[in-house]
Amino acid sequence: MVNLEDLLSQTESESLDFKRQFHQNNIELLHDIICLANSYVEGDRYLVFGVADDKTIVGVQSDSNRKNNAGIQDLLRQSNFNRIPTIRLQTIEYQPSIEVDILLIRNRPDKPFFLVKDKTSQGKTIRAGVIYTRLGDTNIPLQESAPEAQIELMWRERFGLGLPPLERMKLLLNDFKDWESINEDAQLYHKQFPEFTVRKGKQINDHFRESWSDRFPDVSAHSFEVELRYFETIIYKETFVTCDGGRYQIPLPKIDISNPERKFYIQENSFAYKIAKIFWQYYPIDNALRIAGIELR
Repeated sequence: MVNLEDLLSQTESESLDFKRQFHQNNIELLHDIICLANSYVEGDRYLVFGVADDKTIVGVQSDSNRKNNAGIQDLLRQSNFNRIPTIRLQTIEYQPSIEVDILLIRNRPDKPFFLVKDKTSQGKTIRAGVIYTRLGDTNIPLQESAPEAQIELMWRERFGLGLPPLERMKLLLNDFKDWESINEDAQLYHKQFPEFTVRKGKQINDHFRESWSDRFPDVSAHSFEVELRYFETIIYKETFVTCDGGRYQIPLPKIDISNPERKFYIQENSFAYKIAKIFWQYYPIDNALRIAGIELR
């Protein structure tokens, strides 16, 4: 829950913008969202509707241009983003007859956000490929572009430059299509950063068998190590199981001991799941998990 009083105690900045009312032109709304999403600042960002520049609460309950969360989500989906920012609109009842809408824009490391096609409305255009951002309490104008230094910071954040190798590896695994296979997945490397590799290591159990692996048509399976490497240094290991006669490479699931049924599960944000996405699978890994009765959490 966003705290309106906390936001009102702050001044406008790279992460906060007050609006007396909703935009009449959707281009102006998109521009504000892009600038806040691309701003180089820690934490989430907020676009507050119904608050004047002097912090007077006017509300949006009578605003003819008022939008709901679904309307803004549709606008983003229809605007040809390279990747769509994560937003959520929340309504705060400031007084019984006064409502303030707060658009939360999540801080994500996969900046920059931009459009891949021009978008024009009422004589204003967001240009394709142009990167906008917010400096202090001011947006980069539609006719200009973010300074080169700010753009460099966005790309450095996106590729995790400056992060420890393991943190960078986790970011790179998110782009599972950017990995190239060598010798039937015996080794995979990142196309842009080949110093990061995923390698199949030693075999652990030639005759692996658990209740979940028995649910495949072919119950033959074996377990093996998977190594994440930065240059030649092993920075992480995971155990995988080749199932269904080699059709699937599945991370060894955890067991939920707090559940009486002791269900098997894999965490969606784990290294294990991200690695499974870049390995060859007969069908997508999520299908294999459903066959095995493994929950994705």
